[in-house]
Amino acid sequence: MTRPISFPAAEVDPRAWSLEEKVGQLFLVYFEGAEFSPALEEMIRNCHVGGLIFYSIAGNIQTLPQVVQLIAAAQAQARIPLWIGIDQEGGPVVRLTEGVTVFPSAMAVAAAGSLAKAEAMARAVGTELKSLGFNLNFAPVVDVNSNPHNPIIGIRAFGSDPKQVADYGLALWRGYRQAGILCTPKHFPGHGDTDLDSHLGLPRVDRPLEALQATELRPFQALIRAGTEAMMTAHVVMPALGSASATRRFRERDSRTQSLRPATLAPEVVSGWLRQKLGFKGLVLTDSLTMGAVARSYGIPEAAELAFRAGADVLLFGADPGFSPAIQKEAYAHLLQQFRAGHLSVEQLDRSVERILNLKRRYGLGSPCPPFPSADLEEHQALARQIAQDSITLLRGSLPPLAPDPLLITPVPLLGDLLQNARPAAQILKISPEPTPEDWQTTLQRAPRADQVLVGSLDLFRYPLQRELLGSLPPEKVIGLALGSPYDAFALPQIPVYLACYGSTPVSLQALLQVLLGRIPARGRLPVESLSSGRGC
Repeated sequence: MTRPISFPAAEVDPRAWSLEEKVGQLFLVYFEGAEFSPALEEMIRNCHVGGLIFYSIAGNIQTLPQVVQLIAAAQAQARIPLWIGIDQEGGPVVRLTEGVTVFPSAMAVAAAGSLAKAEAMARAVGTELKSLGFNLNFAPVVDVNSNPHNPIIGIRAFGSDPKQVADYGLALWRGYRQAGILCTPKHFPGHGDTDLDSHLGLPRVDRPLEALQATELRPFQALIRAGTEAMMTAHVVMPALGSASATRRFRERDSRTQSLRPATLAPEVVSGWLRQKLGFKGLVLTDSLTMGAVARSYGIPEAAELAFRAGADVLLFGADPGFSPAIQKEAYAHLLQQFRAGHLSVEQLDRSVERILNLKRRYGLGSPCPPFPSADLEEHQALARQIAQDSITLLRGSLPPLAPDPLLITPVPLLGDLLQNARPAAQILKISPEPTPEDWQTTLQRAPRADQVLVGSLDLFRYPLQRELLGSLPPEKVIGLALGSPYDAFALPQIPVYLACYGSTPVSLQALLQVLLGRIPARGRLPVESLSSGRGC
């Protein structure tokens, strides 16, 4: 349990603070290891950081008791209680996987068709997080996934219809709020129409303003009108919103990068569109400033300065490849120097810190954590199973009975294990998402001899060799299983029967198996448009 930490009213006025303390509140940082270390203590005590982000890849998460103890140790060192943040979206993006409820992807939630269950899902996730000491979840994703080739959003989105995305985003926002967890709808102004992963490079969306307003911006507008208190920005260039322009001081650098300014670093987008035109009054958080979309063109300390200039309140630093926590201290020192030199506005800093502190008070940071909801855990897991079962979608054809000894070709090993338990005579062929020559040889030898072939496809637009291999099988005996993007079914139109489960989380795979075994019907509805627009795989 996290011990109570006082939050004196006198300390809420940032004008009484030192510059070092105020600048530190802008920083939401990652750290390494599963224990409270001297390095983490230095970040909290000397850099006065406003919050921490937990990652499994950084070794922060081993067991639930260990997480609780680590959070308590960190909070005990903070003068002002820390944001303790995590990415626990459900589906493919979760950091906690053991001892908590792992829900299906957002697209599966939308396919299941219940706003009430979506709200209950967020309430369940939030309740579990809060009991562990977390107070901030980087969710929900309210990008409209209008590009079938999107490599980073996909099933993390609720679908391709902006109203549907807005409705489900609002449902999750309400659920998190009821649980006392601050959530950050993301990624403003929209990451759904990109075909490049912003972890690796800088995506660009060249849609006209009218199209952006009708699609990308619509869910964010709905959440702003409802009163959302925080929002995360995207590292995406949108020229129609002005994100390709340059401020005077950094025009030389921008000219070297073709004047492409990601929205996170663009005043025209953050201060202009989000704050002034859309009227957002809450907390603006950046996506991680060490992602490739930023780091390939800007130094990280410079990016932190640009993000603050653009209007961000919280500068987020994630566990991205190629960077260590030391870069966060460099960025902190750089911002301090810029404030001391008069290059950055202390008035703007005070406004940001006031927003941060007001939300910390509102969400009760520093209060004792409630006990872990062990009594409710079974109910939460039953809800996850129900959503998964309701989401399984028959994309085309009529599902035949499952043979006693089907051949399953799958890039997801867990599906093979589940089928083997249910059908001991089943033949399981586990292949790589990008099939090897051995995968090809074995598949082409065994598939013609099987009476029924189940083919699990996984994001075929990413893996052309997988698409080629699966497309070479005799279609009359094949049942397609989209284990990630449902667009796989449109990439293999020759396969007569295709099911979608919208992700490979255990509950989704178990629900898919229940449908294959004929124990439950496929009652989900496809939450994205078909590929009649010509943007197919």
